[in-house]
Amino acid sequence: MSSSSEGYAIELYMDPALENQVLKAWNVLARRQISTELIEIGSRPHITLFSTPFLLEPSKLESLLKSLTSKFDPFSLSFSSISSFSNDNNLLFLSPTPSISLLNFHSHLVDAVVKEGIEVSQEFLVGNWIPHCAVAKRVPKQRMSEAFSLLRDLKLPVQGYAVDVALVQFSPVREIFSFVLGNNSNIIEN
Repeated sequence: MSSSSEGYAIELYMDPALENQVLKAWNVLARRQISTELIEIGSRPHITLFSTPFLLEPSKLESLLKSLTSKFDPFSLSFSSISSFSNDNNLLFLSPTPSISLLNFHSHLVDAVVKEGIEVSQEFLVGNWIPHCAVAKRVPKQRMSEAFSLLRDLKLPVQGYAVDVALVQFSPVREIFSFVLGNNSNIIEN
């Protein structure tokens, strides 16, 4: 996700069992006082599919997401490695195995967003996007190796399913609406 502190994101959520595995990582790092930012901003474990610092009209994306999620059933996710981005954010994340289902869903989403006339930044374009599930933000540089060591105890891979997609506003994180994959009648308004 970009380092911007305000904006909107489309997030892919996972089933409760997989979400709990990610939360376990957040809590281990928080207990060690390495990083608590994701907890503090009210985030939920997710894979960011699209993010923008620009003001959006959520209703523009509501019908788009409703239509898209109705065409895709829940699909397998497997977090198979721990990684970080080499930027000032010091973000640690779990990397999902880039399955055809995940890449296909992202590709369809980006195509639909572009057709709505919404600008998609380079980092979220098909071919550039690096799928990831953040487990710690702004980790102090001198504690990165400790954080990696703690995360290795997760016993990867951890597996589950992508089950719903949400539009969120940040920061702090506020879910605007979400749709369950494969069931467009199940909108969750917040």
